[in-house]
Amino acid sequence: MIISVDIGMCMVAMLGIIFSVQMVAGQGDDTERLMVFEEVKKILKVNDTYKAIEYINSQGEPQVVAKRYLELAMDFYWKEKALSEVINFAEAGIHYCLIKAQEYSKDEAETAVKLKGTAMALSYNLASFTWPGWNEKGIVISESDLIVGLDAARLNLRLATELKKGPTAISVSHWAIGAQYMALGKYDEAITAFTAAKEKAGEAKDNLSELMNLGYIGMAKILEGSEKDEGQKQFDEAIKGLKKQNTEDANFYIEQLKVALEVFSK
Repeated sequence: MIISVDIGMCMVAMLGIIFSVQMVAGQGDDTERLMVFEEVKKILKVNDTYKAIEYINSQGEPQVVAKRYLELAMDFYWKEKALSEVINFAEAGIHYCLIKAQEYSKDEAETAVKLKGTAMALSYNLASFTWPGWNEKGIVISESDLIVGLDAARLNLRLATELKKGPTAISVSHWAIGAQYMALGKYDEAITAFTAAKEKAGEAKDNLSELMNLGYIGMAKILEGSEKDEGQKQFDEAIKGLKKQNTEDANFYIEQLKVALEVFSK
C-alpha cells in the first residue's frame, strides 16, 4: 500500500489478513471470483448496492457467501480503488457473517467460528483499507472513513479475543486501533493502543513487531508535540533496531514507518 500493489500485499500478509482468507477460501476458484466481481460491477452500473448484496447472498452456503464478501472488498480496493464499494461490501459481509454465526452458534459451532473468523478478516481489511498511512495511490480517505475504520479495528480486537487467536493476532488488532486513532489526531489513545500492541508482540516473541510498534509510539509522540524529543528518540531506536535485523520484513517496516510519518506530518 505504499507504492505498488505488490508492496501493499506484502504488508497485508505481514499484518495477518491472509490467515483468515486462507481459512475460508478454497484453491482454484479464481474464475468464480472474477465472475462474481464482474457481475457485481454490472449490477452497480444499473441498480443499487442492495441489489448487489442480494446477488452476493445468493451465492450458496454461508461460508461461500462470506468468502465472496472478503474477495469483493479486496478486489474493489486493489483493482478499482473504489473505497466506497470496499466499505459497503466489507460492512455487508461483516453483518452477514456475524448474523449467520449467531444462527449457527448452537447447532453448528464450528461453522459459527469460521464465519466469525471471516468477519475478523473483513474487519481488519476494512480498518487497513481506510487508513491513509499507506499513502496508497488512488485512494482518498475522509474523516468519516476513518471513523468506520476505527470501529472495524475495535471489532477486529473483540473477535481476535473471543476466538482466542493468541498474542500475535491481538497485537495486530491493537496496532490497527492505534493507527486509526493516530489518523484521527487522538495521539494519547494511539500511544495506548500501540503500547498494547508492542506488549502482545513481546508475548509472541516477535521482535520485529515490537520494534515496529515502538516506532509508531514514537511517531504518535512526535505528531502530538509535547514529547517530540522522546518520540524522535523512540522512532530512531526502532529504525536502528530494524536495520540491525537486516531482513526483507525489517526493511519493509522501516520504509513504512518513514512513509507514515511523512503522511501524517503534512
